[in-house]
Amino acid sequence: MIDEIIASSADGTMRIALREAGRLMELMVEDGDEPGAVGDIICGRVTAVMKGMEACFVDIGAERAGFLSLAPRGDDDDVSRDMPHEGAAVLVQVTKAAQMGKGAGLTRNLSIAGRFLVLTPFQNRIAISKRITDEAARARLESALADVMGDEGGFILRTAAAEAPSEALIEDARQLRARWAEIDDRAGNCGIPSRLHAEGSGLFRVLRDRAHPDLRRVMVDDARAAAEARAFFAEYLPGLERRVEVWDGIDPLFGAFGIEDDIADALEPVVSLPCGGSIVIEQTHALTAIDVNTGRNTGRSNHADTVFDTNMEAAEEIARQLRLRGLGGLTVIDFVHMDDAEDEAEVLEALLAALADDPSFIRATGFSELGLVELARRRGQGPLAARIIAADQVRDGDV
Repeated sequence: MIDEIIASSADGTMRIALREAGRLMELMVEDGDEPGAVGDIICGRVTAVMKGMEACFVDIGAERAGFLSLAPRGDDDDVSRDMPHEGAAVLVQVTKAAQMGKGAGLTRNLSIAGRFLVLTPFQNRIAISKRITDEAARARLESALADVMGDEGGFILRTAAAEAPSEALIEDARQLRARWAEIDDRAGNCGIPSRLHAEGSGLFRVLRDRAHPDLRRVMVDDARAAAEARAFFAEYLPGLERRVEVWDGIDPLFGAFGIEDDIADALEPVVSLPCGGSIVIEQTHALTAIDVNTGRNTGRSNHADTVFDTNMEAAEEIARQLRLRGLGGLTVIDFVHMDDAEDEAEVLEALLAALADDPSFIRATGFSELGLVELARRRGQGPLAARIIAADQVRDGDV
């Protein structure tokens, strides 16, 4: 669990580092105010329809048109899939940021996130985060919302709701419904394309989704960001306002904390492990391939132990690198071959344990017959390298 949030603002760009025990775990890059950020709700216009793919392209006011799929995708796809015609106005939400030459991914299944709840205006039901596993807690949460349910949409109870009092859940529900009423009202009288809702500043989103009572500090180099962070804590986690600090050092914040070096390392394909081994990360359009090597790890006992130790270190580091580099979609991992099935099981368990705190992790397979492990992760904001390049272009005026 992260224990430190460090946010730096410069030239209209905010970078937010999430650290755990001094190690950089994730980096968010807020690169300006152009529509197309994940979570944006936009009234767009259909520019092209592809009936054979049950999809269309939508002008959302960004550099590239977004891609809206209308094909069935399971129980969560409750919104009508009627094919809009070219030129039609559609209310959509960004689910995947534009990346690799492709426009943003869109959905008509809108949702608005709060601290404890997510409002789903077109899905009239209660759902609970799978990370809340205690049956008594799940029953309490469902009961707490039952009285406020109606025909005004449903709710997803987030992991942060597990310990929240009923009053806080009901207040969150009230605020989210008020926010949706504003969006719905604006949608009936707006230009096209128009952004009707944004998730808020990058720092607010991080605090909303990641802040917890054991957070050690929030360090910022901007007075407005500090005020925003203190206001968040005053409302949701009273008493933690004092953990917000403003950097007043001579050196830039990220440089002073060694984060610039961590970012540079995260852009390299090879990651060294403490044991002397390494992992090699290569991203393609289809998937991310990760290869584990023993490298300079010659071990102190026998070959099997050397391989096992290398794979155990790699399992933990791979989970960190996926989060840090923002690598989504399919990932295939080639651990060093192990003959012992128990060793394989322990390495897989270590990988899953390291992924447990990753909010974007979806699922992983066991070892295949060829010794490979596959896992899936939500794409979110996109690869770190692409986000840094995009932010640099915005700052330099190239886009």
